[in-house]
Amino acid sequence: MIKEEIIQKLQKFGLTKYESLAYITLLKLGPSKATDVTRESGIPHTRIYDVLSSLSKKGFVDVMHGTPRLYAPVNPELVLERLKKELIEDIENLKRAFEDLYKETHGEELPEIWTIHGFENTVERAEYIIRAAKHEVLINTPFEFLKQLRDAIERRDDVLMIIISNFENVPKWLSEKENVILAKSGEAPWLMGTWVIGDVNYALFFGTLPENKGKERFYSFWAKSAKLIQNYVHWFYTMYFDNSRKIKELDYDKLGKPVVLTHIRTIITVLKSVGTNRKIEVIGRSLKDKTQVKVVGRVINFEYTPLTANITIETEKGEKLRVGGLGSYLEDIEGEVFLLY
Repeated sequence: MIKEEIIQKLQKFGLTKYESLAYITLLKLGPSKATDVTRESGIPHTRIYDVLSSLSKKGFVDVMHGTPRLYAPVNPELVLERLKKELIEDIENLKRAFEDLYKETHGEELPEIWTIHGFENTVERAEYIIRAAKHEVLINTPFEFLKQLRDAIERRDDVLMIIISNFENVPKWLSEKENVILAKSGEAPWLMGTWVIGDVNYALFFGTLPENKGKERFYSFWAKSAKLIQNYVHWFYTMYFDNSRKIKELDYDKLGKPVVLTHIRTIITVLKSVGTNRKIEVIGRSLKDKTQVKVVGRVINFEYTPLTANITIETEKGEKLRVGGLGSYLEDIEGEVFLLY
């Protein structure tokens, strides 16, 4: 790399042209007097002391006090590691600042929607969703693709999973999992799309599976957006799950309590199996004034249609509140996290 290119790159890290020249010169000379740096670099004598003092403050030069005073270059490896650390910290701080600005206006984190190229990359993203989920995973896919996710699914006993597929015979690695609800898909077009959804954090979608020769040209779609995923979950239930036949229930009594979930339709799906009159804790927002609230009580009823989904909670004080999921506008509470006992 020529000297001019090095100077340009150093200027990107906040050094002036003279500071860059002085540091490069010291690397060539080693510990030197200011007059030596001036003579070798061409930096004006009237500027050299200010330049070397600034380099010292920025951590590029050590000052060796004595007679004469010498200036030594700091090891480039140490300098670059410090710059790297500061750059990463600055990027992370900017990222958080940008996300906070977006969230102040839109009420959610900055959405990410990506096109994933290649079948293997799609499998990797689907496995990541399963690994990263904290509470629940929703999957609708042909069994051919489900087998690709076997290892990731087998490792997760700590999240609730609802899996829809065109099962012929359910394998033991699924049938023996206590935390899984299984459903056999209806006829086409119910399996025209594959969905893998983790909490309200990530979702993956693609259409039909590729033939071998098309795997490199295969595309899928990746989303990170709570509002978008809320719609995906609605489609998952109303298009797929509600038109499929349940073939394995959740072993609810064997699960650790509370069971923590993020989607109102998943909560209702569990309640349909285990019954209402269950203690529940909901963390969410009041639709009246958008303040953060926590509601504790017992589920006494639920409403579930293609258009609406909510539960009615009776608190210890006898107050009855209707709680919906993300995007609620008809209920009293917009639930974000549900803890079912």
